[in-house]
Amino acid sequence: MPDQAPRVSIVIPARNEEVRLPASIREIRRIFPTEEWEFLIVIEPGSDRTEEVARRESGADPRFEIVRNPTAHGKGYAVKTGMLRARGDWIFFMDADLSVPLRFVHEFLRFTGEADVLMGSRRHRESRISARQPLPREAAGRIFNRMLKLAGATQFSDTQCGFKAFRRTTAREIFSRVRQEGFGFDVEAMALAEVLGFRVLELPVEWADVAGSKLRPLRDGISSLLEAILAVRRVRHEYQKKCQSSE
Repeated sequence: MPDQAPRVSIVIPARNEEVRLPASIREIRRIFPTEEWEFLIVIEPGSDRTEEVARRESGADPRFEIVRNPTAHGKGYAVKTGMLRARGDWIFFMDADLSVPLRFVHEFLRFTGEADVLMGSRRHRESRISARQPLPREAAGRIFNRMLKLAGATQFSDTQCGFKAFRRTTAREIFSRVRQEGFGFDVEAMALAEVLGFRVLELPVEWADVAGSKLRPLRDGISSLLEAILAVRRVRHEYQKKCQSSE
């Protein structure tokens, strides 16, 4: 990569993604053949050959960087690693299955003058779901967000959509403070955006379920919900204490 910071960085967390990741890397190279961006694949140790296939598919393309975390902490930790390492003016993170089509990168870039954080929302009235999740997972997702709202932990309609973009300075401020290492990290990140005064814009996306998700709706959903609610309360308490001490 050249020394000059790219306009866009794309961060993809990957653990046990030997099956889905190769097609996603090929799609990135097809859709963005000449863009002087950077693509960070953040890999945590698992039980398959994710790192091997990532290096093979990215080939000699200098825009790709394979980042290997020595220990498997969780999706949130992998995303944090990539977000703090990325150099782009705008930093996206997205799921390894590319459930939101890559053309939405350019769609989101149209709104960079209006916000500091751009978050995809499957619940947006203009969003389109082309392939739905299995009913238990879809129900778990809706219950998750409803419980967050009932607990006063978020104002957003879909915190868990794996397609978000952050201004680089905003990403540094938020992800340097994120502590959640698992699936609840999105909620903490959005709470930090709120208390730090960043402008957040929810945008419609097209979304399709892709088989192979590592999320266990019941077990991961309950633990992530509790962790997320506690994280939001901690963030708000710390911010309130900071404000009081500065008065």
